[in-house]
Amino acid sequence: MTETSMDIALWPADEVNAEAEPSPGFEDEGSPPDERVSTPVVAGESAGKLAERPEGCAPAIEIMAPLQPPRSVALYIDGDNQSPAIAHDLLASVRHDWGLEVSRVVLAGNDHGHTVPRWLTALANEAVHEDRILALRVQRKPEAADLAVILELGANMEQHRQGPDLVVVVSRDEWLIGAAEAVRARGCRVWVAYAENEAVAAHTQLPTLLLPAVNRAQAQARAATATPKTPVEGVTPTVPASSVTSTAAAPRVKPKEAAPPNQSTPSHKALLAQVRAQCKVQPGGGYLATEVGQALYTLGLTDKAARNRFLKAVADLREVGAGGAKRLMF
Repeated sequence: MTETSMDIALWPADEVNAEAEPSPGFEDEGSPPDERVSTPVVAGESAGKLAERPEGCAPAIEIMAPLQPPRSVALYIDGDNQSPAIAHDLLASVRHDWGLEVSRVVLAGNDHGHTVPRWLTALANEAVHEDRILALRVQRKPEAADLAVILELGANMEQHRQGPDLVVVVSRDEWLIGAAEAVRARGCRVWVAYAENEAVAAHTQLPTLLLPAVNRAQAQARAATATPKTPVEGVTPTVPASSVTSTAAAPRVKPKEAAPPNQSTPSHKALLAQVRAQCKVQPGGGYLATEVGQALYTLGLTDKAARNRFLKAVADLREVGAGGAKRLMF
């Protein structure tokens, strides 16, 4: 016998199996199966996940346990964007401020200015085990290092999410920061870290670790012990650290268009002192043009035209040699 709707209506209320409603506080936003909520997640927060369900069934809500604090840190370093001089402060923040240890390092660079071996040396000095480092030497093409880091970050994303690991992207490049934001939206804990300088800060809502600028006095002292004591013709004496400190508080004045090409502003001199500290004096004097260009890039002059304008403003700048052996005397 077929039961009519009237018969069903006469059943006792306790015999009617009502469909369970989702728990309050969790919303089904209509995301596809196996896709995590796009709300950024950091250590100490919790996240909800939409459970898979067959088509035609009522939506089921699965409540995940609160995310556990990260157990380790994975560093993704754009060696062409950030100087290895920040390695000490970076690792000090990881170990002493966060109380974590580095479990993985992905380092990419086009070896322009020997950035990859310099980064490897800096990481070794901070007791980062060699077997935890993946060093990728890429071709000298625009954004090549960024793309290499992005591919590795995507390949390891699920592992970092389940680890759980805290991913730290060491770069201020907008491509790489955009990839970091996408990874965080998928449930990974992600920070950005880069050295603070006179360049415009990166535009991101990710937690950002601003590392202090390199101690120029120490860098110049190390450079002095590594180079010959005899004066070299054509090399301008290194700017003392005191003058660099005093110019940091001076107002930043943009050079006028009509200004002579060799006129330097206080901020220009301070930036030039940082370039000298990051580059190695070559036999015969001067600095490799490739190293100077790489240093300017890491200091925020990512546009070639901006680097050319900067160099034109350097007083008594001379070029010696050609190709990869070309040196800049200043």
